Amino acid sequence: MSSSVATRILNYLQPRLNRRSVAFLLCLLLSGLFWVLTSLSKEYVDEVDIPITYQNLPDDLLIANQPTAVVKAKVKGFGFDLLWHWLQFDKLEIPVKADPMELASIRRKGREYHYILTRYKYGRMESIEANQLEILSITPDTLFLVFTPKFTKLVPVKLNAAISFSKQFGMVSDAVLVPDSILLIGPQQTIDTISFVLTEPQSWLGLNESLTAEVQLKKLAGLSYVRLSQTNVQVELNVVEFTEGSVTVPVRVESDRPETVKIFPSEVEIKYQVPLSGYDEVDADQFLATVLLNAQSLGSVSLPVSLDRQPADVKQIRIIPPQVEFIIQK
Repeated sequence: MSSSVATRILNYLQPRLNRRSVAFLLCLLLSGLFWVLTSLSKEYVDEVDIPITYQNLPDDLLIANQPTAVVKAKVKGFGFDLLWHWLQFDKLEIPVKADPMELASIRRKGREYHYILTRYKYGRMESIEANQLEILSITPDTLFLVFTPKFTKLVPVKLNAAISFSKQFGMVSDAVLVPDSILLIGPQQTIDTISFVLTEPQSWLGLNESLTAEVQLKKLAGLSYVRLSQTNVQVELNVVEFTEGSVTVPVRVESDRPETVKIFPSEVEIKYQVPLSGYDEVDADQFLATVLLNAQSLGSVSLPVSLDRQPADVKQIRIIPPQVEFIIQK
């Protein structure tokens, strides 16, 4: 299809193209190229965004306010240099020494602010491949920094996830997070109010096999100056196939005089879900069913059965019947 279309186009153009028209097109192309080169060789003034990088911050301090991350700079340079910048081939940045010992400071409302005047950043900036831009002005004209002592605190990570399983599947233990705790780095009065960190919301539905995933930690809203020792954790879900089992166990009476209490029935059936691989390892001796007879329950006609002991891997336990009747023999 494409070759036939190209053939038809050539057949259409060949009789209409001559040396004069080809020469005209070449001249038009060359003049356009010459105009572009001439334009780019001229100097221009333009406004660009330049990131600020804060350097030389002492290890025991951190910046407690939201520092200016990007400034608007009026720059002068040749068209080639500006084009190079706009195409993002050249990453310009303005370095700032964030050491309070080297910065001027003022006090406002009882708080000390260190500042940098951006006019001292005017002038030439060397960029890659010897291209240059001259900074004429920068907005804002002053950068303010507030320093505070750095503190750390270890807090647990909590999984924020919607999890469901296919029929007969489930987990024998809680989700494992690696690591299960991270360090908060920030002002003491701020991190003391944080007791845990959540993961970003996850949705794992209809699982029928184990899962391992890297998940991002949720950013602390409004606390951009508090850093996390890491930004993600590994989540491990141990998903196994379950099967149903049941055992019949005697019910033990807990009372001041248990020998005088007779219950009906004296045994209950316990139904449960257990991992298929551990089905043969569960027996009745691993369960302990009890009823409690005390002054509060004497006025009742039946006693609820509770399970005081069970294997660690079983889940979705049902006791049949859940209550037993009793009489007290004299």
